[in-house]
Amino acid sequence: MGSDSVAAMADTTVADSSPADSAGPADSAGPADSAGPADSAGPGQLWARAVAIGALGAVARGRALLDTLDANVGRAPAPEVRAVRSLASSTRASWLRQAGRHDLALHLDGRAALAVADLVGPGAGADTGAAMSEDAARWARAALGDALIGLAADNLGLGRFDASSRLLRRAGAVCPVASEDGGGEDWAVGDWVVGDRVLLRRYWVEAENALYRGDAEAGRRWVEDAVRLAGRCPSEYHRIKTRLIAAAVTAAGGQAGVAAGEAGAVEAEAAAHGLLPLQWAALQMLQGLAPDGGVERRLAATTAALRVSGFLPADFGAVSTGG
Repeated sequence: MGSDSVAAMADTTVADSSPADSAGPADSAGPADSAGPADSAGPGQLWARAVAIGALGAVARGRALLDTLDANVGRAPAPEVRAVRSLASSTRASWLRQAGRHDLALHLDGRAALAVADLVGPGAGADTGAAMSEDAARWARAALGDALIGLAADNLGLGRFDASSRLLRRAGAVCPVASEDGGGEDWAVGDWVVGDRVLLRRYWVEAENALYRGDAEAGRRWVEDAVRLAGRCPSEYHRIKTRLIAAAVTAAGGQAGVAAGEAGAVEAEAAAHGLLPLQWAALQMLQGLAPDGGVERRLAATTAALRVSGFLPADFGAVSTGG
């Protein structure tokens, strides 16, 4: 991952998923097909494009881009290459998690963590034979943060709440909460892909973890942090997903009618931006909170479209109501 790929990633807006939103990294820097042919793109550009396409639900096409990325970088030991390989594995895991396949996602997130674990912390990069650049170190830390947060979401979806909590604590050590002015932390506040994006994902899963444990008040506090952070992020996907998680917290607090209204607004906004996986997740929430014939028909149509695009397996039948 040289300077071209770092620049490309810095210009993107990446998203991901977790149980409460039916589990969505997806992101969009613009039209998914606007960046040119895959064979002329660097690994970072391929990853960013795959994530953008996945946000629209076109997971089969996204996987093909990541296959090209993997073939291009091979097993090269450079920290920059390992970081982007880790991010690609986390992205594949996220797509599986979105379709409720947390058990399969777990293995890919574990692989993503292993790819960069020795590049973060004391003695980081000692085995690479050369000192890591500051830029490479930041990308490695973001990649490890993504992997740990993904593992926490996987375990949460599998009902392993204690394991999820432990992984969130580890993620918190990798991507600490930084002050608004950046003082006292070297975590990149305001640097979206390697900073705020990873923090926002952590807030999502912390909120979900609290809800799964029956602690609606803790869930509310975490989602308030997420809403504040999402307010300054460049990614429409991340802003909309944060609203969906906030709706889940509202429902858990006993305000089902209010939550249904929020989920309906999320469905409409996701549809307007072509973010089919988020639209599907919002419809699942609506089906649970305020079912009617219109919701059922839209959910069936969205599910069918996501089967065609590769987001859901071809044999996907009953709609899952959990991540």
